[in-house]
Amino acid sequence: MKLFWKLFITMMCVIISFFMISCNILVHTAFQTMLDREADRGIEEIKIFQYALLASLEGLPKDYQATDKAVAEITKSFQQSLNNAQSTIVIYNSQNKIIYCNSNLESDLISKANGNTSGIWQIAKHGKHYYMESLCRANSSKERYTLEMHRKIDHIYQDRDLLYERYHLTLILVSIGITVILLLFSIHFTRPVRKLSQVTRSFAQGNYKSRMRERGHDEVALLSQDFNQMAGQIEENIAELKENARRKEEFTEAFSHELKTPLTSIIGYADMLRSRNMPAEEIISSADYIFHQGKRLERLAMKMMEIIYIDRQSIQFQKIDIQLLIDKIKAMTEPLLKKKSIQLECQAESGLLHGDLDLLLSLFSNLIDNARKACSEHGNILLSGHPSGKGYFFSIKDDGRGMPEEEIHKITEPFYMIDKSRARKEGGAGIGMTLCQKIISLHQAEWTIESQPEKGTEVKIIFQEYHQERKASDHESNA
Repeated sequence: MKLFWKLFITMMCVIISFFMISCNILVHTAFQTMLDREADRGIEEIKIFQYALLASLEGLPKDYQATDKAVAEITKSFQQSLNNAQSTIVIYNSQNKIIYCNSNLESDLISKANGNTSGIWQIAKHGKHYYMESLCRANSSKERYTLEMHRKIDHIYQDRDLLYERYHLTLILVSIGITVILLLFSIHFTRPVRKLSQVTRSFAQGNYKSRMRERGHDEVALLSQDFNQMAGQIEENIAELKENARRKEEFTEAFSHELKTPLTSIIGYADMLRSRNMPAEEIISSADYIFHQGKRLERLAMKMMEIIYIDRQSIQFQKIDIQLLIDKIKAMTEPLLKKKSIQLECQAESGLLHGDLDLLLSLFSNLIDNARKACSEHGNILLSGHPSGKGYFFSIKDDGRGMPEEEIHKITEPFYMIDKSRARKEGGAGIGMTLCQKIISLHQAEWTIESQPEKGTEVKIIFQEYHQERKASDHESNA
């Protein structure tokens, strides 16, 4: 059953039940009040009659013998004075024999007296009429009499029936009104839930932009807010998964292409050497080409192994002297720089850095090698560094070809090369910057790349100051 119907039926049952119970209590209370009032009136009347009868009996002579006849005459006179056709009177003597009765109604009230002289009453139905029957004792010096009075009270029951008729009519009208009001209320109250259901179905069908409109501060508004947060997070995760899938697909295509090109050349030249008689110069040229392509594959394999190694190894961070790091960087990069007569200038202030020495050497050697590939003959590369705040700032700047701004965010993707022919000529595989990004991420550092075509490129890196124990534990958890 839908929430709309649950809410509507539950509230209808509760409200109608409460209304019915309340009205029944009111009608019953009103009816009982009228009965009690009528009972008090009946007892009061029979008490008046009792006092009048006793007073009349006391006025009779002491030797008067026809007492019962006198009682009957007094009763008849009293009833005529009352002028109440709705009431009847019965008089019993001490033997409980009727000495006066002006109706044919039979009552068992005298059998319930049990010596009670203060007055009792009951409701009795004779035929289609209701009577209030009251009884009391009248003890005179001459005789003991029992007085019983019957008063017709049909008007009380008629009033009760009239109240019930009005109550039933009111119940019907109120039920119709409550039904309309509750329908409107249920529709209004469940509208956000229905809207949330529609948005959820739309979201499930692939419309990840679907959101709920947040209104108010009640539970439904909080639910809408939570749904929007969940939908936003799912949308981000899906976008990230799609991006990862795209990158993996591009990585596979690029990796296959990077393997296919040198392998095709190696196989072609090797087949020429195997199947043809070639001059010594062509043999040396072919072998040299095979050698260079093999070295290129070796560099590609080493880079790939280094990326895998970073993800799997347990890195131990330690304090590294900046000058020691600079010296090792210069020693590693100097042979390659000399081939193009590129000048590497280092201007680093002294200080300490927490990190892994091998990874940092790989980071800076890759960045300097990229700068070398971008520079022409007799180019310049500047490696500078100084303490900054609570960390250490590095800058690697070259005066090479540079690159367009829209290409900067792509260079960390595996096998991405702006100028593929120049990169392959320089021995590049397109995964050096991917490796750099992983190393920077492991050191919780931040880096930015600024570049302009024909003006050069500058890579800025900020290493934050942190404790060795914390960093090691962070890496182990990431691993």
